[in-house]
Amino acid sequence: MMNWSKEQQARFDELRQREMAGTITAPDQQELETLTASLTQAADDALIQAITKLQHEQVKLEAGLQQRQHENEELANLLHQQEQLTAESRQWLQDFDRRHAQIRERYTRLTGEALTPG
Repeated sequence: MMNWSKEQQARFDELRQREMAGTITAPDQQELETLTASLTQAADDALIQAITKLQHEQVKLEAGLQQRQHENEELANLLHQQEQLTAESRQWLQDFDRRHAQIRERYTRLTGEALTPG
């Protein structure tokens, strides 16, 4: 990007005013066209740089998004496994309680006494 000084801006403004008033000379018109072309090129260059930067940022963001989506899928898988483990544990405890109750009942039938913990 070109460095645009206050003097250049003042000269550009002066030439534009002359052009709009219809009093610009041919050499001044040529200078104005050169300044305008320089400004246009500088703006184009800045725009291209900004677009390129945005495109790179978009690529990085999309990669980050894909990574987060993959992590979310993995977390969902882990959550499903945890839910399965919890369900299996509940079933195991129910089976344990049922079998323990059966043992206590058989013990009471055989001995006539209640089975006490410990």
